[in-house]
Amino acid sequence: MNGYVVWLTGDRVRMDALAEALRTGLAGTARTIDVFTAEMVEDKLCAHEARSADFRDVVVRRLAWLCRVLARNGGAAVAVAASPRRAVRDEAHRDIDRFLEVLVHGTMPDGYEPPPEPAVEARASDSSFAVVEAVRRALAERGLVAQAPRVYTPEEEARVRERLERLGYG
Repeated sequence: MNGYVVWLTGDRVRMDALAEALRTGLAGTARTIDVFTAEMVEDKLCAHEARSADFRDVVVRRLAWLCRVLARNGGAAVAVAASPRRAVRDEAHRDIDRFLEVLVHGTMPDGYEPPPEPAVEARASDSSFAVVEAVRRALAERGLVAQAPRVYTPEEEARVRERLERLGYG
């Protein structure tokens, strides 16, 4: 099984919930699926770094390195980084072969430079389920994961069960 990285960027508040939905919703597409946030990297890998104007860039670069190592070894990483600088996110994309960027719309950090062509855009009105399905579809279209069978929403599944029961398949 090959690994991959799903990089969430944009609205920091929504990214946490989407990251957890992706961790569970993408189960079975890689050996492991881990969520890494810029804050985790800051606490664990940059705790003794001097805080400078470029500190956030250092954190994002280390997050990208961590994700790349995991993906190279068959795991999947969901990276949560509201890094405003596009150039640093582009470095991560260049360094990671199996990379998918998701723009999470909402309240953006000051000076945020959005990606010109994100693979998936998560709008405020999109449910977590819809975003997971869009990410799964984008991963499959890019050959990063196997094409998943059609997954029903809970509402669709309830309608199918009801119809089957009416037809006598209870």
